[in-house]
Amino acid sequence: MARPVNPPTRQYRSSLREQQVQLTRRTVFAAAHRLFLERGFAATTVAAVAAEAGVSPETIYASLGGKRGLLEGVIESTILGPDSLPLQQQIAWPRIEAMNNPHDRLAAFVQFVCDVLARTSPVHAVIRGASDSEEFAVALRERLLHQRVKDIRTHLRRTLPDGVHGGLSWKQASERLAGLASPELYHLLTVELGWTPRQHRDWLVGVVDTEVLGTPRDGTGHFSA
Repeated sequence: MARPVNPPTRQYRSSLREQQVQLTRRTVFAAAHRLFLERGFAATTVAAVAAEAGVSPETIYASLGGKRGLLEGVIESTILGPDSLPLQQQIAWPRIEAMNNPHDRLAAFVQFVCDVLARTSPVHAVIRGASDSEEFAVALRERLLHQRVKDIRTHLRRTLPDGVHGGLSWKQASERLAGLASPELYHLLTVELGWTPRQHRDWLVGVVDTEVLGTPRDGTGHFSA
């Protein structure tokens, strides 16, 4: 039987190249993240990002297609967080699912949402700024909104297996939470009005509890799955 010619070496080189590509992408996105937040979308150039990241502009154009790809990559990497994990894997499900009280479970989930908002809201502000002149940014905002509502609905059903307030459907509950936990409202409260992240979190936990469960934390009520 014929033996493959040097497959371990080829696999190693392929894996090494992939690691180098991913490292370069992370470096580029980190540079773009810094410059977008400092200068805004319009004033940030591909050349400036390239210089900050230590790569050529041609590398960015070839791999990402320019500023559009940079902004899309920055928001995606920011959502994934420092460990590059999908949201589903970032949530401490064992801790939440060990809680018997639905109010405690919901509060824990809302606190996770606040953590995501804290790191993504500044990038959402850049996207809103880009939307004034870039059609792709308008479409990006819409896509992110629909994905956020979808993710919240999925996670909310797992957080509250016994259901939400009897007058709400899962769609309504997830849309209410998505609206209350929007990056726009987070920016308004924490940047324009000067709330601390903790003040925002405490307020959001309370209002979402009322909107989604419809009963006091120590009360009783009817729930519907």
